[in-house]
Amino acid sequence: MIGTVPVISLITPTCLTGTFLYVATIEEEGVSVYPWAGTLSTIAAAFTALVQFGAMIIAAYYLEKTADERIAEIENIPIDQDVKRADEQRQSLTECHREVTQWNILPWVDKLYLRLSLVSIIASSYMVQVFSCFKTHSLTDTIEENLDGNLTNFFLPMGWVAVSLFLLSCIFLSVFQRRCNVRSHQCNVFYVTI
Repeated sequence: MIGTVPVISLITPTCLTGTFLYVATIEEEGVSVYPWAGTLSTIAAAFTALVQFGAMIIAAYYLEKTADERIAEIENIPIDQDVKRADEQRQSLTECHREVTQWNILPWVDKLYLRLSLVSIIASSYMVQVFSCFKTHSLTDTIEENLDGNLTNFFLPMGWVAVSLFLLSCIFLSVFQRRCNVRSHQCNVFYVTI
């Protein structure tokens, strides 16, 4: 437990950012009750980013230092043969997957799935950016008050189309990946048996 105490230095600025962001949205009769909270949330967010970045640099430094100072101990750790065998099988499967997914040898059906997935996700993204797809709903709003107690009221008609295109894109991509995984396993079995 004592070893995890330093995480407070990461959690505190993040919680302050969220608190000030929430406090900035509190209004009475359309006027912000705490107008200074917006500025403090920006300052706290910048400080949070600085602290997170610093923590990442410090962690990387100590990992590198430990790896350099204790290299003999690391090299003396015995290799688990089951893990090594699993890694080799995974590497073989990865190479097969790379081979069967080359664009010039993909079957036309798989190319079609990829293209349809791409067109669907691009259309969905542009629709969300250009059209009004969703009802305005903020962090402090409730579903009962803002959406009349029905979550589906969040979606405007164009929102349903955009979400449908997004799901369609996911389906096309999933079908493509399944087909490629089947061919990868077939290729891997072929190489293993040889």
